[in-house]
Formats: sequence, structure tokens, C-alpha cells
Amino acid sequence: YLDNSSTTHKKPKKILSTYKKALKNSCNPSRSAYPLSLKTSIKIYKTRENIATFFNLPNPNNVIFTSGCTESINLALIGTAKKNGHILTTCFEHNSVLRTLNHLKLTKNISYSIIEPNPNGNFNITDFESKINSNTYLVIVNHTSNVTGNTLNLDKLGKMCKKHNLILAVDSAQSAGHFEINMEKSNINLLCVAGHKGLLSPEGIGALLFNKVNLNPIKFGGTGSESFNLNQPTTTPDGFEAGTQNIPAILAFNEGVKYVAKNLNKINKKIEILTSMLLKQLKQIKELTIYNNNQKSGVVSIDLPQYNLDKLYNYLCKKNICTRNGFHCSPLTHKYLKTDKRGLIRISINHTNKKSDIKELITAIKTFISKENKING
Repeated sequence: YLDNSSTTHKKPKKILSTYKKALKNSCNPSRSAYPLSLKTSIKIYKTRENIATFFNLPNPNNVIFTSGCTESINLALIGTAKKNGHILTTCFEHNSVLRTLNHLKLTKNISYSIIEPNPNGNFNITDFESKINSNTYLVIVNHTSNVTGNTLNLDKLGKMCKKHNLILAVDSAQSAGHFEINMEKSNINLLCVAGHKGLLSPEGIGALLFNKVNLNPIKFGGTGSESFNLNQPTTTPDGFEAGTQNIPAILAFNEGVKYVAKNLNKINKKIEILTSMLLKQLKQIKELTIYNNNQKSGVVSIDLPQYNLDKLYNYLCKKNICTRNGFHCSPLTHKYLKTDKRGLIRISINHTNKKSDIKELITAIKTFISKENKING
């Protein structure tokens, strides 16, 4: 299984058992005061505390549970939207950012500028500063690219945003659990988190962490509080979590964060070793073009320019090697890389992978090329 950028495949046993136990003890906390409900409410608050500690967010009540990173990004951008404002972003963004920005363009007349990296694949802070105008209020960046693994320096970007009084929003879908993210140190105002990737939690859970920024709800309904107030409360966290929460996933999320916090160095050392091995062996296949800006990220994309990439992908599928093919919901990245006609096959590594997984993939790619050469004479 080499598709961990989509979702991690193997979850630690404690996460699975916690999820199953929560299903067996279902209740709706914050709506009632019987013992089971109160006990669950305490566990949920403890989850907020552990997440806040992991990302160095001062107030645990500013951890808002969402259905995943996409909803977190929607809440971050729509919940802070300023009519006629201006936003800075990069060409490496996911469609969860790009489509939300386009929505704001149509509904709030918000414009946005797209920053491209330098020839080395890294971003210059001066390129961000050169695009700031009098209406600029927010910067939204993908911490780690889901196509190339390119990882931004959040400390430098945070200092720039603080200097110019800009809100810094970070999409950490690919980086949370792999790189240290310190909201206070990096001056991050809005951190969008996916539970099911580097934090090894179930699908369908994520969080938005916010700090030193005003945020408006974008979802309306019951909160268990202020029932006679027909306006959506803005108290945290309940005003931003209308409806019944995904309790089993939240409690499992807690175990995922604790597991990663305890094993962070071990996890990422393994990912770095395997990615280094993968890159070394891929580079020995002369027909390949490799896209990777950071071997610590575990994200590597490849192309076979002289061959049918879809055929290679289908061959890997038949060999039960799980990768991802296509455009990875990141169209501007492919335009920048000039791969917008073919797409790329992405290989994404997790600490549960083994060296034998890399060897099997390399063997399959080499075998495919050999077979295609024979067919084509």
C-alpha cells in the first residue's frame, strides 16, 4: 500500500479499539447530563487538549472538529472572508483551497494572487511580499505539496505575515504528523488538519485550530446551548460544531494524536529512510521523470514520458500495488510542472511500509518497461 497521501491504510490497534468501543457506547454529549454523556464530554475535551498541545495552540476550546481538512479549509477561508479583500496563495494548492477561493471571488468579490516557486522549487518570502496590496488580509498555503512533497518554511512565512498584519492559514493535510507544527512559534492563525493521514485516525474527522483571529460560523443548527437564540452562537467550540458530532472518530482521533506525539521521531525517520531508498532506485530507471522536493515528506510522483502512464498504473493495480494516478486535485501544480496533459503517478510512504514494498514497486516498474519495449519492438 503506497497511497498514504490519500489516507493511511494501517491504523494502530488502540485507535481501532477506541473507535469500536465508542460505537458500542453511543450517546450525544453536550446534550444531556447522564453519566455516559458527561464521561464522553470529558473525553472529547481531553481530545481538544491533546490536539492543542500537539500543535501548541493556547486555548483547547479553539479546536473545532470538522469532517476533515476540506471542511476545515472552508471554515477557515469563508469564516474570515472580507468583502472586496485580497488573498495570497501558491500554485501548489489543493482544490479544497482553489475552489473555496473561487467561491469567495464570486460571492464576496475577493481576489487572489498565486505565487510560484523559484527554479529550485522553493518559495521566496519576497515573492509573497511583492504581491501584498492595501486589501490583502490573508495568506493560505499548503504546508506540504501532495504532488511533489515540497514543504514551506512556516517560521519565515509567519514572520512575514505578522510584520504585515496578515492572517496566516495553513493546509496541513500532508504535513500534520510528519513535521513539527508550532502555531505560536510560526504565528499561524488558522491550521487545517486532516485526521486520517499522518495522524493515523479514521476517515471523516479533522479539525480547524484558530488563534488570534475572528472567526464566523459557516454551519448552522443545534449546539446544545442558547436554544432560544435564533442566531448561531459564536462561542467556542459549540457555536462552530452544529449538529451531532462524529464521536467515535473524535475519540479515535485522540488516540491517533497521542500515538504520533509519542512516536513522531521514529515514524518520520522510517519514512525518510524509505523515501531515500525509493528515490535512489527510481533514479536508476532512466526512462522515469521524478518529482520530489523533500525526501522527508514521503511523497514522490513519477512520469514515464515515452510510455502510456495509465497502462503503467493499471499494471501496478493488477500487481496489487496501491498508488494514485491522475491530477491529485491540484491542477495548478500540474500546470506549473507541465504535467497537466498526462498527470502523474504518486507514491506516498508511511512508517508501516517496508523495504520489500519499495523493491516490489521497482521490480514492477522495470518489468512493465521491459514488456512495453518488447511489444513496441
